[in-house]
Amino acid sequence: MPVLPPCPSSDLCALRVPPRGIEAPAPLAARSARKHLVAQSLQSRRCLRAFRPPSPKSMDCMTESAAAVRKHGRSLRVAVCVDTRDGPGRERLRGLYDYATPRAWRLFHLRTDEPSLLEQVVSGQVDGAVLYDRDPTVHRYLQRAGIPCVETGSRNLEFDDGAVHVDDGELTAHAVRHLTAAGFEHLAYCGYGPNAVSERRAREFTARAEADGRSAQVFADGQPSGGHALEPLIAWLRQLPRPTGVLAFDDKMAERVLAACRWADLRVPDDLGVLGIGNDELICELATPWLSSVALPTREIGRRAAEILEGILDGHRPAPIRLPLPPLEVISRASTERHVARHPAVARAVAYIRAEHHRPIGLKEIASALGVARRTLERRFAAEMNMTPHDFLVQTRLQRAKRLLRGPAPVVADVARECGYQCSSAFIRMFERQVGYSPEAFRRRMAAACPPGGTSVRAVPSAGGRRCRR
Repeated sequence: MPVLPPCPSSDLCALRVPPRGIEAPAPLAARSARKHLVAQSLQSRRCLRAFRPPSPKSMDCMTESAAAVRKHGRSLRVAVCVDTRDGPGRERLRGLYDYATPRAWRLFHLRTDEPSLLEQVVSGQVDGAVLYDRDPTVHRYLQRAGIPCVETGSRNLEFDDGAVHVDDGELTAHAVRHLTAAGFEHLAYCGYGPNAVSERRAREFTARAEADGRSAQVFADGQPSGGHALEPLIAWLRQLPRPTGVLAFDDKMAERVLAACRWADLRVPDDLGVLGIGNDELICELATPWLSSVALPTREIGRRAAEILEGILDGHRPAPIRLPLPPLEVISRASTERHVARHPAVARAVAYIRAEHHRPIGLKEIASALGVARRTLERRFAAEMNMTPHDFLVQTRLQRAKRLLRGPAPVVADVARECGYQCSSAFIRMFERQVGYSPEAFRRRMAAACPPGGTSVRAVPSAGGRRCRR
């Protein structure tokens, strides 16, 4: 995929969407160092408080002018206030870009909260803005300037004309079901604070756990990521009962929890299971052990935000509007796969299946390789694992198949062979029986981040809030 040429400014970039038939370039990532960005953000907040937006009279002229030129066929000019330094931001921008491509929108990408950049955007008569995880002062500034805004998170819902965000109730329900099914008798949530989104997830997780007849401990760490200042987190993890399934605020926080477990000599997943949110595969598969995570429809969030903004600007949608989207699924990896086998033959069988499931093996070969009678292996395996060796083999292959289908341009026949099936039809039958729909439908769902069959999610109008000034 081609890369955009360097922009005159590293923080403000005008992205001209290519015409149809030309591949859209990948969004650029911020190149500034972290320390510089933190200092710049603090300065931006001070400047924004003193910065005065254009007068309402001049903004009325600007919005009227924008509406007039749009009526005559001019494409939309949209400010994109999205931090693309991590996976969630990049996926949101990709979804927005995919929607903008056939409509020839012009996107202005702001990577920082610098007031001078906001002034450039507003003076450039943008029609609207899409934001993610920005400082509230940015939202207030755009609100005072009369620019319709759509949020792609749940941090600043009170400021915007529309918002598309993850349904935290459904997200925590997925987490509770997964941790309970994995055999964790106790539940806990690790967030960071003060943070309104983390606190909301903690409340939802506690409520879901209580509805399931369990209690959940909650901890708010002082750091959202990294491996420093772990002492309070280590102390909290050590006092948790065993075994406890821990839901972290996001994948970066889950990575921090895994680091604290290593320092505390806590075994994952035997003592504690760790579940992240976001399924950033780079984080999840570089973690030790591999991190289980709740996959979110981040690309679909960006696409739906663009759709809502277009509706607001065209006068087809009332503002404000809220659109909560459910998570996709839990991607199970080693951090919550609590298959503890005490009998040596069962432990060797589990290790053999995990190592050889990509080959066309069966129960007869497994028993022969271990030097155990087939019936004996079946009986002991079922007693300890609550499933047959065949069921465990199918589940292991299914997890591998899902991971391969989420990759770039997967071919079902190739995925079948990689999972130990010599016949694609047998693989497809297994997948449909386990998941409920075909591998191709699963691939489309992962690519489009929407339910199979094109099921739409209804938007929920907000009970209050402002309408955009047209």
